[in-house]
This record gives sequence, C-alpha cells and structure tokens, in this order.
Amino acid sequence: MIISVTAEIGLDFGQNFAGGLGVLEGDKFYAASRLGIDYTVITLFYRKGYVNGEEKQKELLSKLVKEWEAEISIKGQNVKIEYLAYTLNKAKVVFANVISPELSRLNDVLYVENSEEEKFYKCLLLAKVSEKYIEKVGWDNVRYVDMQESCPAFLPLLHYFPRYRIIIHTPAPWGHPTFSSNLFKSELGYEFPLDRVVMTDIALSSSIEGIVVSRKMLKHVQRTFPQHMHKIRAITNAIEIPRWRNPLLNDVKDFDDFVKKKEEVKKESIKKLGKEAIKPVISWVRRITMYKRPDFILRLIDDMKDDVIFIIGGIAHPMEYSAVEIERKFKELATHKSNVIYIPGVDVNLMKLAIWSSDIWTFTPFSGWEASGTSFMKAGINGVPSVASRDGAVPEIIRDGYNGWLYGEDVDKTLPINLYDNNKEYEEFLRKVKQALNEYHRVGYNAYQSFPSYCSMDRLMKDYGYIK
Repeated sequence: MIISVTAEIGLDFGQNFAGGLGVLEGDKFYAASRLGIDYTVITLFYRKGYVNGEEKQKELLSKLVKEWEAEISIKGQNVKIEYLAYTLNKAKVVFANVISPELSRLNDVLYVENSEEEKFYKCLLLAKVSEKYIEKVGWDNVRYVDMQESCPAFLPLLHYFPRYRIIIHTPAPWGHPTFSSNLFKSELGYEFPLDRVVMTDIALSSSIEGIVVSRKMLKHVQRTFPQHMHKIRAITNAIEIPRWRNPLLNDVKDFDDFVKKKEEVKKESIKKLGKEAIKPVISWVRRITMYKRPDFILRLIDDMKDDVIFIIGGIAHPMEYSAVEIERKFKELATHKSNVIYIPGVDVNLMKLAIWSSDIWTFTPFSGWEASGTSFMKAGINGVPSVASRDGAVPEIIRDGYNGWLYGEDVDKTLPINLYDNNKEYEEFLRKVKQALNEYHRVGYNAYQSFPSYCSMDRLMKDYGYIK
C-alpha cells in the first residue's frame, strides 16, 4: 500500500484544494485507480473549501462514505474525528473531519489561518489523523508514506517509519514553513535547540529520500538544504491524460485530422463558456499570485485590443491583497470587454473547458519561482501550445518554436521580484505571442505528438516506484 499525506486534493467535484498541488494529487489518485495501485490519500475535509467553496464542499460530502470514528489528543483535549472516504477501484481518498466543536475551526478553510499557532495546529492535526489511520490499516502493510510538502512533516515526530519520503513542491519560502520551538515544547514536549524549527528539514532528516518535482528544482534545494542532497532526486511532475484530454482528440490520424478535430473541440467548448469561436483564443488560468505575473495577461489584453478572445481566471488568497486586486481587475475586464471570458475560482471542469477552448496557452511565472507547472502539459496534450517562461519543468519539455515558445532568461535562483527586467521580458513575451498567432496549429500538433510520453502519469508512477 502507498500512503500519500497532503494538505489538499482536487477531485472532479468539491473544492478541497487551492491550486496546482491539489490538482496534481487528484491526478495521482485517478491514475492509481486506473492502474490498479493500492493507493490511499489522507487529507483534511475543509467545510468551506478554499475561499467561498462551501456549496461545492456539500457536493463533495454527498459522495463520501463514513468509514469510522476515532479520537486523537491535541491541545490537551480528546478530539473526535470521522474518516470519510471516496473510493475508485483500489485507490481511496480519506478525508478527516473534526467532529468536536472546540477545534472544528482547524479544518474550516484551507490555507487561511489567523496566527502561526493556528497554522501549527492545522498541520499537526493532519499528521495526527494520518498516524491514527495508518495505525488502523497497519504500518507493516505500507510501502511508502509520501508527505506532500512540509505540512505533514509532524508525522515523523509522532511515529518512526523507515520509508517516509518528502516531496518538495515549491522552491519558494512558503513551501518551507517554520514554527517557534516553544510550540513544539508545549504540545509535544520536544526542546529543539534553535528558536525556529524548519519543517522541511525535519521531513528530510526523517525520510529515506526527498523528491523535487522538476530537474531545475535540484539547483534550488542544493543551496537550501545542502546537507540532504545525497538523498534528493528529481521526478518531474506529470498529468493524468485521460482526465485532461478531450475524448475527440484521442484518435488523431494526421495533421489535417488534428486541425479539424481541434477546431471542433474549440467550438463546442467555448460555446459552453458563452462565446463563439470566431477568433483565436489566448488563455491565462491558474492560482492568482504575483510571482505568476498575472500582469502580463492584463498588458496583453490591452495591447492586442479586440483581435483575439481571452480566457482569464483563477483565485487569489484572501490575504495576498495585490493578488485580490488582480482578481477584481479580471472580473471587471470580463464585464466591460466582450472579448474577455472570466473563469471564477478553482474548478477542474471549468479549467478543462478553458484549455479545450484555447489556441494559445500562457505560462508566465518569474523564472526561478515555479517548481514545475502542469497547466502547460494539460494544454500540450490537447494540441494547445504554450508561450512560456523558462521555469519549472518547461525547459525539459518545450523546444522553442517546435512544440511551444520560450521567452525570458533561465534563472535558477528565487530572486526578489524587483530584480527581474519585467518590461524586457514582456516585450519578448508579446513578440512570441504574435508569432504564435500565425503558427499555433503547426506547433500545437507537435505538442500533441511530443508531450504525452513524458507528461503521462504512467511515467511518474514508475519513477515513484509505484509500478514497474
């Protein structure tokens, strides 16, 4: 049995996720189900999802089956937990829900905390409910416990296991949370020698190996955690192709057949978004945060005028105020411009429609900030080429002018945002977009042919050792 412990997961219903990590974990789950892997994901059930997701979470709840109840001890209290499961073949997602009202706020909303202490206890809760569940199924029956990011890294402090692994999903600081050593002393009785405890360091120290999600990320962790480099390797992220490719594109005979079917997919998909497929479509849809440079698509909309249709969207963390302002601008543009479609929130099915409606995808993070990125993969396997910055897994997959377009420098450090020449990079981005408008079918066909073998979950599952 494989156990994956994660703070979020994005299924085809509900809103128990915030962005790329959750969608990736959902892809792994669906792939495990398809491949017959004995695979269990453990996460928390967030009653309100991620930012106004309460109604969608009711839909998720309606599909879950209660397995059992248990008690854990946290903050000096006995807390009652219910385990709710969604099962497909041999794969399962287990959602832990706090029943006891005193601490039920800990799984109220994903990634929204009012204090360091609240975040500490939310991560500890995830670890404790995971320990209790694995204890029930039997530690001896588990091949690996894969901790997704550092939030679950309390688990090795609760129970020794020789085959923990930590998967590091971001080079940015928020991927390596630190907590006051006083919190560990008061809750667990541990007296760490330093004032701050780095959870990624705890995870790497306790794991048989660490995994980063693109080759480029090895350069980041080599500087950040040099003492652990002997046990860290790269397994580049992938996607579950049957989940993301439009079925009409599964059997393409040649280039002409590709163009015909691609146009049909675009026509039907954009119609569901309320538009007609009368112009080229350029899209930017992802979690809204400043390192992903949403300002590029805003500038592009202004520069391209009404020559194309734009699909923009995503959701901002409520405490990242600059991103909230961008989200407001997205909505405003869609209200006032007839060639702009806004995709609200985080919704897997709307994301599919956005990809299927597109001729050109845009991938715009500051180079050095993105761990992998998978939206460009989802676009590519549908024959939608990307104009992309040289970041994450992009340099491993996209060949400039062949199956996509690249712009900007390839920076292997997470530099402060103000050190980038944003105007210079935007001018190159704009130039590549204009080039793409004349070649997206040819380059898209190359992406359609070249992406699947490397971007498939089958490759990832082998690399992780889940299958042979």
